[in-house]
Amino acid sequence: MSPTNIAVIGAGYWGKKVISEILGLARDGFNLNLYSVVDSSQAALELCRKEYGQLDYRTDYQDLLTDSKLSCVHIASPNHTHFKVASDFIRNGKHVLVEKPLSLKSVEAFELVRLAKEYGRVLCTGHVHRFNNGVRALRRLMTSGVLGDVYYLRFRWTGLLASQPNREVITDLGPHPFDICNNLLDTWPRKISCRGRGFRTNAGYEMADIYAEHPNGLDASIELSWLDLEKRRDVSVIGSDGAARLDCLGQRLILQRTDGAEPVLVLPNNTLKEEIIHFMSCVEHSSSPEVYPNMASGELGAGVVRLLEASKRSLEEDRAVRVEMPRVEDQLIRERLYDLSPEPRIRGS
Repeated sequence: MSPTNIAVIGAGYWGKKVISEILGLARDGFNLNLYSVVDSSQAALELCRKEYGQLDYRTDYQDLLTDSKLSCVHIASPNHTHFKVASDFIRNGKHVLVEKPLSLKSVEAFELVRLAKEYGRVLCTGHVHRFNNGVRALRRLMTSGVLGDVYYLRFRWTGLLASQPNREVITDLGPHPFDICNNLLDTWPRKISCRGRGFRTNAGYEMADIYAEHPNGLDASIELSWLDLEKRRDVSVIGSDGAARLDCLGQRLILQRTDGAEPVLVLPNNTLKEEIIHFMSCVEHSSSPEVYPNMASGELGAGVVRLLEASKRSLEEDRAVRVEMPRVEDQLIRERLYDLSPEPRIRGS
């Protein structure tokens, strides 16, 4: 059977990681082929050419839309281009994986979900911690009862970053904590409260504290910061009989109880590699009558975008905001979809 052809849209920092993983999987015998790399920056493509050798490099993806040899795309372009690029490919029959966030606006994100259903295409979101063995172990620990009654969750997503005049910390760092929280609790929050501010000249929000109230009484606090010198990607689950603390980067999990602390065995894994393998499995099974579970679906990605919007609205309006998830079938999604900006230039994020 001929390999499945995949294109990478965006060859920046994260796009190059995606390229490396796809090439590595192909070398390891997986049935896929890196068909094309697209970025509007010739300089970015030249860096790829020096690192990866001769591949099909393009500054525009238009010809790929109708290329019958291409089956799927992995979109790692700047956030503001996600909706335009993804919708173009879905409408032309391609399967799509979009890096987080799925879009900058929830009305666009849910429209992508609707389009994928209409055209019968796979839509995945780049929530890599869905494939993190540490998060999987933490979920098992929560359901085992060893923590007793779970009281609340706490996330710390921090690290020093230079001033970002055209970005803000909620959209940049918020998607993974919200997605992990949904993964652990199997529910979306019903109310969001957020406080934050920027400190450096011409910067947007550089830190934010978010409190998410869930319908089952299990709440979560999320600390986001581009100002903290320490890079942390930590999740803590506090219960009546103990606490579990996970370093998502190192995939190190600690169980703490009144009589001491002990490590929980976790075999660290390559989350991006597993994300790509999962996407290809979804594509492979897309024509099968049996339902194949999409663990990083477009619906999940759109839900996260909804929470990012609620957080920013809470901050700007200085109040708690109730969260409602629209139905994908709701025609208001299409009716409310505002006119989009002209086709974006595709540069790696």
